[in-house]
Amino acid sequence: MRSLIVLLLSLSVFGSAVAADYSDPDVAIKARQDQFEDIKASFKQLRFEVIQKNLNVKAATQYANELADLSQPLLDMFRVRSHTGDTKALDRIWDNWPRFEKQMLEFQMLTEKAAESLKYANHEDARMYVDQAAKTCKGCHRLFKAR
Repeated sequence: MRSLIVLLLSLSVFGSAVAADYSDPDVAIKARQDQFEDIKASFKQLRFEVIQKNLNVKAATQYANELADLSQPLLDMFRVRSHTGDTKALDRIWDNWPRFEKQMLEFQMLTEKAAESLKYANHEDARMYVDQAAKTCKGCHRLFKAR
């Protein structure tokens, strides 16, 4: 029953991102900018929590789950070629889609593993997965984002 409540709550919070139509480049750009702002905030809080000596497992788990949920619609937000206008996305995203997709999927997997580690109060693994996820962010920005 608790899982159902969490799922319904997640859908109400994140449902708009999942149900959106990203076929319009301007809609996709705006959606991913908003999504990345939310990801940045959650990621910052999660990193803060996992570096604490006395880990607050409940808070860290909340941020990890939020981050894993926020990362899910990202690929859909990039499917339409949208590298012009108010965006820093480079056209090489779509020119090298397999590599971009691989990096995005790796980020999603690492956020899920961080959440899973916290579920079992495995502080060290959670910290490792958060650090690895941060590296995937940097790698993707280096290749696919204008500075």
